[in-house]
Amino acid sequence: MTGRDVAVTLAGGGNRAFFQLGLLNRWWDALSPNVGVLSTCSAGACVAVIFFGGRQRETLDFWLKRRAHVTRNIDWSRLLFGERPTPHFPVYRDTLAFALADGGFDRLRSLPFPVMVLAAAPPHGLPIPLAVPLGLGAYSLERWRHPGRLHPGSGRRLGFEPVTKDLRACESIEELSSWVLASSATPPFTPVGLVDGRRVLDGGLVDNAPAFLADEVGAWRRHLVVLTRRYPDQVMGHHRGRWYVCPSIVPPADRWDYTRPERVMATIRLGAADATRRQHEFDGWLKEE
Repeated sequence: MTGRDVAVTLAGGGNRAFFQLGLLNRWWDALSPNVGVLSTCSAGACVAVIFFGGRQRETLDFWLKRRAHVTRNIDWSRLLFGERPTPHFPVYRDTLAFALADGGFDRLRSLPFPVMVLAAAPPHGLPIPLAVPLGLGAYSLERWRHPGRLHPGSGRRLGFEPVTKDLRACESIEELSSWVLASSATPPFTPVGLVDGRRVLDGGLVDNAPAFLADEVGAWRRHLVVLTRRYPDQVMGHHRGRWYVCPSIVPPADRWDYTRPERVMATIRLGAADATRRQHEFDGWLKEE
């Protein structure tokens, strides 16, 4: 196998996406010479920033300390004082800025392949206060009715449109962070995003595992799609050139739980353990013609 003919997609999923960090730590050295594009959205984009910024240990330590004051994930009484009821946004924002500081931004920008991130623009004419419950409700309903569906389509059917960016093209830490935050925009946990003058929501409303972004960049001999929640075994594996991989058990971390950091660390360890357990399968997949 020669050349950069491998695509990688990192799905969203809140804190569950840290499963991907453990897996990348095991597999990236073998993958990296072959990768021609990485596509992602939401928390998967956060994982990409932490990983490619080259300051993983320092960033995780920063996150642990930055969220140390968090004892409740939602406190509706804060609305009485004009405050956001959730503590997540400033912690998330500051963690991204830390990951990109001290050379992290330059390291990501110097990657030899695109890092495509996805956000979702609401349907034309639909006010944001309606778009949020409509999009998130339809997404949750489709997941509940079709737990084995790899790429739900309810968002597109409702009129949500993809808005994309190669993170390497961002000109500042602030711009890059704003794209990741916009791709993760899930009120009330994080506010509605604003990129290129457009108000956007979590990219998962279009596709939480946006492998289609990689396919728009080029044709790939093989495509690794790393999911962040358990799927039925019968839908995993190899499909039309893609290898779908998901956690072997339900990840310990909850999507937006900042009160139990030990579960995030356990989710990273789960990714590393799954990668080690499947190393032989990975090696064979990477070498096959």
